[in-house]
Amino acid sequence: MLELASAGHPPAMVIHPGEKPQLVESRSAVLGLLPDAVDVEASTKIQLEPGDRVVIYSDGFTECFNPHRDMLGVEGLSEIVRETSKLSLAEMRDEIVDGVAVWRNGPADDDMSLVLVEAQ
Repeated sequence: MLELASAGHPPAMVIHPGEKPQLVESRSAVLGLLPDAVDVEASTKIQLEPGDRVVIYSDGFTECFNPHRDMLGVEGLSEIVRETSKLSLAEMRDEIVDGVAVWRNGPADDDMSLVLVEAQ
């Protein structure tokens, strides 16, 4: 069982290898920005199966632009995640980072953090 609490971060992705990721949206707003930022039910519970993967990332992965000024976005990152989801975790991580870099075609404008977890 995954219990995920997020405060305005991009949606986490839960993926069954090879399938389109399920997006898990934050139930709360950015902490410190609004007086009622945290929902009464601030976390989401998701049942994971062995082999399922969870991808948690910062907005530096989605809020990047290609030379035509198109933003990759959550959908673009979701496709990269799907395409790499059958690789080992280390290879998947590297391919996600490399795929975003190819899209961006230049240095990152924002910080980038990525966490991958596989259910056993």
